[in-house]
Amino acid sequence: MRAGSFFVRTWRILSILGFVGSLYSNYISFPVDVAVRFNGIGQAVQYVGRETIFYLSIGIFLLVYVITNAVIKLFPKLPAERIPNPNPVKWQGYRQELVAVYINWFLALAAAFNTILGLGLMVLSFLNRSDRTNVGPADYAWLLPMSTFILAAVVVSLPIRLLMKPPVEYVP
Repeated sequence: MRAGSFFVRTWRILSILGFVGSLYSNYISFPVDVAVRFNGIGQAVQYVGRETIFYLSIGIFLLVYVITNAVIKLFPKLPAERIPNPNPVKWQGYRQELVAVYINWFLALAAAFNTILGLGLMVLSFLNRSDRTNVGPADYAWLLPMSTFILAAVVVSLPIRLLMKPPVEYVP
């Protein structure tokens, strides 16, 4: 197993565990009505039931998981000429390696969504603590740039990897 594959698979497993842990700990600690929107002075103005947040989070997770696994199972069956490739001359004769790059990318995309969903639940938990009276934008302003960075890093990684040379197997 290559280092990139190991990193992506480890990140995916850790993101699933982090999401599930965040989901259950937040469900236990959330009040019946969870504040999801705040005014300019930090007071809650909109509430959603904790069951709604729980089931919506599970639904998004399952949707991403099912779509990703379906694509991963179907992608190797694509004809070689249908696989998007910016440099087909370099990758000619390396179909299995090319498919592995795409599969790792889809796994990384799923891990990114799981990570962002888990971080969102964590921020929601911070905002709904009973010991907090006023909530300011600084308490959660880091979430959007962090989420954008995670998604951008994953999206940009595919074209960069496809422009690189395919791996060469070492034969002693």
